[in-house]
Amino acid sequence: MRKLPLEGIKVIELSTYAAAPATGRMLADMGADVIKIEGLSGENFRTAFGLTVNTPVDEDENPCFQLENANKRSITINLKDPDGKQMLFDLLKDADIFFTNTRINSLKKLGIDYHSIKEQFPSLVYGHISGYGFKGPDAALPGFDITAFWARGGGIADLAFQGKGPISAPYAVGDHASTLAMVSGLLAGLYKAKTTGEGEYVLVSLYGVSVFINGLMITPCQEGYGDSFPKDEYYPLSPISNTYNCSDNNMVTLTILDYARDWEKFCTVIERPDLVNDPRFCTINAVKDDYNNCKALVEIIREEFMKHPQAHWVELLTKYDLPFSKAQHFKDIPKDPQALENGYIVPFTFPNGSKKFIPSTPVQFQENVAAPCNRAPYLGEHTTEILKGLGYSDEKIADLIARKVTSQHA
Repeated sequence: MRKLPLEGIKVIELSTYAAAPATGRMLADMGADVIKIEGLSGENFRTAFGLTVNTPVDEDENPCFQLENANKRSITINLKDPDGKQMLFDLLKDADIFFTNTRINSLKKLGIDYHSIKEQFPSLVYGHISGYGFKGPDAALPGFDITAFWARGGGIADLAFQGKGPISAPYAVGDHASTLAMVSGLLAGLYKAKTTGEGEYVLVSLYGVSVFINGLMITPCQEGYGDSFPKDEYYPLSPISNTYNCSDNNMVTLTILDYARDWEKFCTVIERPDLVNDPRFCTINAVKDDYNNCKALVEIIREEFMKHPQAHWVELLTKYDLPFSKAQHFKDIPKDPQALENGYIVPFTFPNGSKKFIPSTPVQFQENVAAPCNRAPYLGEHTTEILKGLGYSDEKIADLIARKVTSQHA
């Protein structure tokens, strides 16, 4: 059996919701032993989000929690109890990575912020995900994906068509983008720790990730440049880089960026040879420099796409090798052979027998297959196992459980 890249790496996760838990899942998928710490009542994401989006939230079936927490072990700790804090420190003694999204003021009160423990654990890589960063007037604000990533980063106000906003922000897109940033930072820190013996403090914020992700919108919208958002629906990136409805109520998204090279081919696809040399449309400057030309061409293309179903356009655009995609709905993804054959989404059977699909983390190694999607841990499922591994006696574990410093899943 092949060895995964992070086998032998111990990771301690103190996290809630999506961005930080998904970080733990990615590291676990890469082979790390990821131990998730929760309070005795469990983190909110075990129940809160599922109820919002109408998915089950019990032990037998909890798909949203499964998505973020597959392949981990679970321990419960009351960190406000001195013995609970010591349990954390015992976990960190031989840990390689510790990360959290707990707000900085709470970490300081508990005495487990980076600066409070770095001398005790000099080789530890410590990661922290925040909402808005650790400086500035809003550093202490609570930050979630929809507020810190989407709203503050420009997406809510600017990504709908002009006069038709705001958009309905997708769930946890900013969280999962922040996951990718945190994983990359932790792995860089791990390399440093393994080569120098010196740990690292890795800082990622939802807002900072949003600024980077939206960089190609933010940069040209500065004063003195010519771009602006929100966009007019008749003035897209270009009329042949746009989304069009088809006759069957499905959509096709075009991203034909080389206008000069592909304009004639596109006219062939839509069976409009009369447009090839039309001075209003035959160059990118003609459509971008004159709003009326751009609007007229968008309307023409709309009319042509409405003459045929999506499958017709998929066949022709594929034949002529033009960049496009059918615009899928979220509900289509579990049936998409491209996602299934590449392991981007995998079948999963819950303890109650319910069979569904769970998205995979996106990094694969060698065989081009998804990492196993083992059941997310029950709350405190591995407490006794983990504490025994730290050298705790049965008597001490029983005492900690009795005093509600920790708990063991029945």
